[in-house]
Order: sequence, then structure tokens, then C-alpha cells
Amino acid sequence: MNLIQMRTQVRKRLGDATTAFWTNDELNGYINDGLRDISYRTKCLKTNGFITSVSCDPNIVSQKDNEYSLTSNFPQLYSVLRVYFHENGVEWIRLNPVERENLDEESLAWRSNVGIDDSLGSSGQFNFNSKTSVPRDYYWNREEDIIGLDPPPNDENAGTDFIRVYFANRHTDISGDGDSPDIPEEVLHLATINYAVAVGFEDRGWGDRSNDQWTKYFQKIKDYKIERNREREDEEIVSMNYRMNNTSSNRRHRS
Repeated sequence: MNLIQMRTQVRKRLGDATTAFWTNDELNGYINDGLRDISYRTKCLKTNGFITSVSCDPNIVSQKDNEYSLTSNFPQLYSVLRVYFHENGVEWIRLNPVERENLDEESLAWRSNVGIDDSLGSSGQFNFNSKTSVPRDYYWNREEDIIGLDPPPNDENAGTDFIRVYFANRHTDISGDGDSPDIPEEVLHLATINYAVAVGFEDRGWGDRSNDQWTKYFQKIKDYKIERNREREDEEIVSMNYRMNNTSSNRRHRS
């Protein structure tokens, strides 16, 4: 559906074909609010991008850090899904997601891995005594707007686009009547209509009608998530059978 088709459906359900109560701009706003809410709840808009890694080895130039701003690199990001690192600039490895609390339990000293700013001290270096290596873990926090690596990268693991982040994205508002949402699923387009109608009824003080639309909205979100989980389970089964068949074939070949 495009914007005018969605708005027409919203007007029909609100019983406002003559635009007596809601302007087009108001309904467009409800629709865009719904699209953003859906992209947040379902994480259905997935993409990926790169971050340049920085060496935290001792140096005489400046203090380095193993944390990076998320919104500076991905302004529309909602959620980090998985992260890969270009180990030594040769091979991509998948990093393990961890909580900072888990790192605290393993070693309280991990926070000092980037070293001590001792540029004016006896060492004459920034990041003095840092413990750098190939990153194996990552942590992230949307509210703090950071993604961090542990251990911090050394010189061999600092480079342009060495960090590849797969993430869920925020929906971009649509404005032209012919514009279609980025959200791919037709069921989610219908959910957007329920969202806009629910908000419209709320604005008029019609609570029962609004609650009915909210129920339908959240049921469509639930149905979408259930179906996506079923698809992932099917993919895992197919992948497992493929690996098992290949293993059996290799064994027969060797024998």
C-alpha cells in the first residue's frame, strides 16, 4: 500500500470521508507514528554498516577508547543484532554479545584494558600499560549510545571498516501520497491502519472503539512475530539437514 491508500482506509474506518474531523496531515502523522512503532516492536527493518576500529595500543599522540558512538555511525538504529570483526584485516569473525556485568564478573580490571593516560608521567605515553588484542566480545547500550569491544583493538586490528554491525533500523517517514512504507509485510501495513485509527478514536474520546483497534493492532504484531519465528525454525531445520547430509556424504566418500 502507498500513503494515500493507507490514509483512505484510515478515513473509512474513522467514518470521516469528508475530512470533517481530521486533516490529511494529521492522519499522515498517525500513520508515520504507527510505522515507527512497528519497526521498533518487530525489528523488521534490518540492515548493516561499518565502523572504523581504533588502536588502543600505547602511543604519544592521544588517549584512545574502545567504545564507539552508535548514532554517529547509524543515526536510525533501534537495536544491534550481531557484530563481526575483521581479525588482523584478513578474516571476519563473529563477536560474542556480552553484558558489562558479565565482564565485571570475569575481571574487574577489564575496564582498565585501554590503559592509563600517563602522557605526562614517567612513561610519556597515552594508553600506558594497555592490554590490547583481537576483540572477541562486544557490548552495546542504546541509551548511552555506545558499542564497546573487549579486548580493545591493537595496532594490527585497527582499520577502516573493521567492525561490521548488523542492526534493526527505524522506519523513515513517508510524505508523498505515492510513497510506500519500507516495512515489507502486508500484515504490518494493515497493522499501521489499526494504529492510526486507534489514535484517531482516542483523540475524539471514543475509548471503546480505540481499544478495539489497539487489540487488533497488537494481535497483528504478535502474529507477525510468531510467523517470523516459525520461518527461522524452518531455516534452522533445513540448514541442520544440509550439514548432516554433507557429513554423511563425506564419510561415505572417505570410506
